[in-house]
Formats: sequence, structure tokens, C-alpha cells
Amino acid sequence: MKKNLLIYVEDPRFGGPHQYTICILNELKKNFNIKLLTSNKENKIFLKKLNLKKVNIKTLPLSFLSLKLGNILSYIFFFIYEIFLIRNSIKENKTDIIYSISGLYSFKLIISSLFLKKKIVIHFHDTYCNKFFIFLSFFFKNVIDLSVYSSKKSFFFYSKYIGKKNYLISPSSINIKKFKKNFKKKKKFFDLITVANINPVKNLELLIMIATTLKFIKNIRFHIIGKVWQSQMQYKKKILKLVEDEKLNNIIFYNFLNEDNIKKKLISSDIYICTSRNESSPVAIWEAMSCYLPIISTDVGDLENFNKKYNFGFIIKNKSINNFKKSIIYFYKNKKLREKFGNKSALCVSNEMNIKKSFKKFEKKLIRL
Repeated sequence: MKKNLLIYVEDPRFGGPHQYTICILNELKKNFNIKLLTSNKENKIFLKKLNLKKVNIKTLPLSFLSLKLGNILSYIFFFIYEIFLIRNSIKENKTDIIYSISGLYSFKLIISSLFLKKKIVIHFHDTYCNKFFIFLSFFFKNVIDLSVYSSKKSFFFYSKYIGKKNYLISPSSINIKKFKKNFKKKKKFFDLITVANINPVKNLELLIMIATTLKFIKNIRFHIIGKVWQSQMQYKKKILKLVEDEKLNNIIFYNFLNEDNIKKKLISSDIYICTSRNESSPVAIWEAMSCYLPIISTDVGDLENFNKKYNFGFIIKNKSINNFKKSIIYFYKNKKLREKFGNKSALCVSNEMNIKKSFKKFEKKLIRL
């Protein structure tokens, strides 16, 4: 008889952790009855993708934290009320295992689950957390039955606070679809691409400074694909102001998240560039690597370790604009090198981030709970 698994997503604004959740649903459904619980705010993209998977979904008026003052006040004011909403949902579903993708921000969920004798699994998809929630972890770390970390960096950061009782380190894997990139196709432009929700963690200021140093090469273009959530409108204005001040015409913004369109852009691009301040297991990079793209990135997650093993690009540890520029020029001048590194990218993803392979360890841990 299948156990009932409740997947809890505190913040439904679509990003890498949500994409990973979408990817593992088909595998989870083989051994569990799945229900997903999330907020009814800013969830359209996530729900659209979930509906394609035919998952039982319940939305509640749950608050989640963001930089907007209104969201912070709502989180505090409705805190107790929302705990009871979550608790009632857990009871109604006759839940056996609760699986949250929201890390330590799952505080309301953990309080809701106290004394219900449910197994609790917390997935950590980041390498940084607000100090307030780190402090609170001291009080609820012993009720977490399984901790899942998307990278070794996540493990090293969080295990200091919640211990090493029962854990698993597993990258946020993706569905691999095989195809062969046409490296010999002649192109007018040399295209660099990044896929990221527009927010300060993605450090797009750095990308703009890199684009500034290369604006004298007329056929180099930077493509930025990403959703702008309401809480990040000011940041988007700041980024556009920087582009305007630097008089750049080599940056193109796209505000869409259609998977087919993103895939086409990735396939037609030459390099994937990531300027993030911190990430754990960047799904956007894995997707780019599956499209045979060489990678130039800041030192996020376990990217450097994978690169030492497969040699698919350049990892810029000090966020040096000049080192980014040198790496881009290096690829710009050498098409054969791009092909060589691109093939290594696809090999790495196939071996290390294939959902069919990596999910098995996670599944065994869940079944044993």
C-alpha cells in the first residue's frame, strides 16, 4: 500500500527548486500518493506546470517572505492562523511523510507538524539562510527525519546548525533529452545566455559590467531570460538603469518562461554565463549543459568539483570582470574548443544530473522512513 506524501512549497514563485520538484513527480508517484500544498499567491507559472503532471494540489492563503514590507508584515501578522491552516491540511490528507523543498524557511510547516507523529523531510536548495531562521533551527532540528542537500556546499553550511543525523547529498537533477548540437552552423552573432529570475542573488550588475567591457566587439550579445516578480521590480529598474547608463545595445532581456522557447534559445547560443553570488545546485546551468553549452560561471554550488572532473568551462572564483572577459574571448576565438567543452558539458549532466539515476538514492531514503 502506498504511503501518502505531502509536498510543501512555501514560496511558489517559480525557480530551480520548483523545476526539480516538477522533474521528480513522475518518479515519486510510483511509490507514493502525492498531494502538493502551496500558497495561492504568485503561483500561476508553478501551477501551470504542475497541472500537466496531474497532481493533487491544494492552495492556501499562505504568506512567504520577500523584500516587500507588505509580505513581511503579512508573514508576521498571519503566522499563527496559517500554522492552523497547514496543520488542518496535514490531518485531512492523512499524511505519512511531509516533504518540504523550502529549507529552514519551512518553519511554519514544522510547527504545524509537531505532535502529529509525521515523518518530516526538508530539502535544502540554497547555501545561505537568514540568521533568524538559523537561530530557530536549534529548536526544531531534532524533528527533521531526513535532510536532503542539493550540494556539498549546502551540506557544509547547514549541517553546522542542524547536525548530521540522517542526510543525503544529491544534485537537483533534470530530465535528459538526447540531441546533437550543430556546432558547424554559421552564425552572425556570438551569443551568451543566462536564465534566471531577476533578483540580487543573480548579481546581474556583474554581467552588465562584463558586457560593458565587450561592447567594442559588435557581434557579441548577452541574452537574459527571467521572470520579474513583484518584489523585484525595483531591482529590475536598477538593472535597466545600468544598461542605459553604459549605453549598451548588446544585452537583450526576455520575460518569458516557456520551456520550449528557452530550449531553443539555449540550443542556438554559444556559451552559458552565470554571475550568481550563491547557488546550491543550479538547475538552469544543468539545463544549459544538456544543450551542449560550455559554462563560464562564478564559483557556485559544486560546479568547480564537477568541472575538475569533466572540464566543461571556466569557474571564476573571485568574480573578476577581467577573468570573465578573458574566458569569453577565449571561447569566442576558438570554435573547436567550444565544441570540445560543450560535449563535456553534456557528458557531465548525463552522468551526474540525470533524474533517472540520481533519484534512486533519494527514493530509497524516503521509502525507509
